[in-house]
Amino acid sequence: MNTLLHTLHHRTLFVLLSLLLMGTLFTPAAASSTLIVAPDGDYITISAALAAAQTGDVIEVHGGVYPALLVVDKTVSLIGVDQPAIDGQGSGSLVLINASNVVFSGFVVRHSGQSLTHEDTGIVVEGENVTVSDNLLDDVMFGIYFADADGGIARNNIIHGKPLEESVRGDGIRVWYSNHVQIIGNEITTGRDTLIWYADNITIRDNHIHKNRYGLHFMYNENATVLDNIIEDNAVGAYMMYSANLVMTGNRYSNNRGASGYGVALKDMDHAQVSNNIFVGNMAAIYLDNSPSLADVYNIFSQNFIAYNDVGLVGLPSVKRNIFQNNIFLENFEQVAVQGRGDLLGNLWSKDSIGNYWSNYVGYDRDGDGVGDMPFRAEKLFESLTDSNPALRMFAFSPASIAIDFAGFAFPSLRPSPKVVDEAPRMQYSLPIVAAMPAQPVSLPFIAVTLLLFGLGAGICALTLRGNRHPQITPDAVPSGTRA
Repeated sequence: MNTLLHTLHHRTLFVLLSLLLMGTLFTPAAASSTLIVAPDGDYITISAALAAAQTGDVIEVHGGVYPALLVVDKTVSLIGVDQPAIDGQGSGSLVLINASNVVFSGFVVRHSGQSLTHEDTGIVVEGENVTVSDNLLDDVMFGIYFADADGGIARNNIIHGKPLEESVRGDGIRVWYSNHVQIIGNEITTGRDTLIWYADNITIRDNHIHKNRYGLHFMYNENATVLDNIIEDNAVGAYMMYSANLVMTGNRYSNNRGASGYGVALKDMDHAQVSNNIFVGNMAAIYLDNSPSLADVYNIFSQNFIAYNDVGLVGLPSVKRNIFQNNIFLENFEQVAVQGRGDLLGNLWSKDSIGNYWSNYVGYDRDGDGVGDMPFRAEKLFESLTDSNPALRMFAFSPASIAIDFAGFAFPSLRPSPKVVDEAPRMQYSLPIVAAMPAQPVSLPFIAVTLLLFGLGAGICALTLRGNRHPQITPDAVPSGTRA
């Protein structure tokens, strides 16, 4: 009997403990609260609301001006209503987020300090999985700085740096030892670089990056995706260095015309795929230096539109193992240049009988298959001279350049070795699809000036013809080479 009672006692205790444990596990979590910060709200300062907040709470900050430095050390969502401003009045950094899973959205962050040494920054992120979105950062030395902060998101922010010389500005966005960071839909201007260093698995998409030093600056990264960005009016569009597994597609690089002025420069880059990009109006659309760097690796350039640049592609003579296919080289001042003695024949300029379109190709397509029957060869004597002496480009299209190229054509001993040979040049091209610009109204003064200039030109031509009483006999014009 005693044994039976003892057994029932233990079973009862076990059941009670199990019920207690189940009740603990299935107790609903406390609902998050919303704390209001406003001049007439429950909290007058953001710091007071943060002190009272619990994990997961929402702090709603209404319009007004709030002092820096703001330190966010709890997992909360800070939501701005009517654009509240965090104002540093020209001193130090402004917002420091060192907790994880924070949301910071809807603020104006302005007037940081101006110290490069102390890296005065608008928003410093040191916690993981932090989202910084829909903010205006104005007059900040550095914009958004992910410092050893994995999983961060910078989305739909506008970042204006300080109006300083390029070399003494801070970076619009800096990602430092932070993996899986996404930079999406931001406008970044008047900064130094968008800098990605020692960071893997980075996504950069739908940003407008303009009027900076380097639009993008990569070093020591792997697995980056650069997609559908507009990168324009910088000294250099993108300089990608010492990295691997880059996918760059759907971007527009235009009017990057600093001292180097590259649209995209690749240095020691391996496994790069550069496709469906637009390069227009840069000093050089693409620059290659020891890319790829590994002996068993190829980089791929395909379906890029490379038009109206000073130089379409510049490469060091040591550059090899790049594949160029289905690209359009259209009316660049010089299609391909070699920086130094040598050529770029160690690269593949066609593959599987598909090459590239070259606007200065003068061959023919007798069988009508869309591929030229003769290889495209870049071997003009004047271009060879300008590769060694870029200052000579000022004589382009002059009688001197024409005479030099004619001499190279007439005397094979003067003709340089080809820099590029494309065995399957394409005969046709199509323009890339870009967003149509809204029609601009034409003013009446503009129309009047146009008609006046047209009338003056017509009058001058008429007087010239009337005065030409003894027309000279000239040889028949020889039609230029056309494509069949």
